[in-house]
Amino acid sequence: MRNIEISRPRKEDIEIINDFFKRVIQHTFERNGIGDLLETIEGEIRYKRVILNQDFESEGRDRYFLVAKDEEKIVGSIEYGPSNELIHKCTNGEFKDLLEIGTVFVDPDYQNQGLGSRLLSSIFTEFEYKGVKEFCFDSGYPSAQQVWIKKFGKPAYHIKDFWGEGGDHMVWRIELKDALTR
Repeated sequence: MRNIEISRPRKEDIEIINDFFKRVIQHTFERNGIGDLLETIEGEIRYKRVILNQDFESEGRDRYFLVAKDEEKIVGSIEYGPSNELIHKCTNGEFKDLLEIGTVFVDPDYQNQGLGSRLLSSIFTEFEYKGVKEFCFDSGYPSAQQVWIKKFGKPAYHIKDFWGEGGDHMVWRIELKDALTR
């Protein structure tokens, strides 16, 4: 793997991070056969910008981001924060007090090279430091769901046809001690 540095985002990188979000989200939607959902794509991009700003404004207390850089190019991101409303809805509020790992994005040119695992490992180290014992995450993208099932097993919640016929949504609840051994 290239010499990629994982670190906290810098305010001076906000534009290249936002460009990264746009590029990866568009690619993810296209890869999953939903690239025509332009309003949804724009909404997802706006949401990622909002939570990135929450990280900067709270100095990582409300949202906590890490970014992967190959020289000056952002090639990956991960964040955690309070679990989202969709997770609350899908779990009938069961996971409302858990932290959620979100925004696990890897540039298409850097996928399948272990960068996603390195980003997760970095967040797990932060969780250990902060005493977090368990966390959750969700996915509606079939391509990502395959990765998560392979890495973490069956989801705690599998909502069939949530996004329409064949568009399932999945939510995982993971104990950190289990995640560290995978």
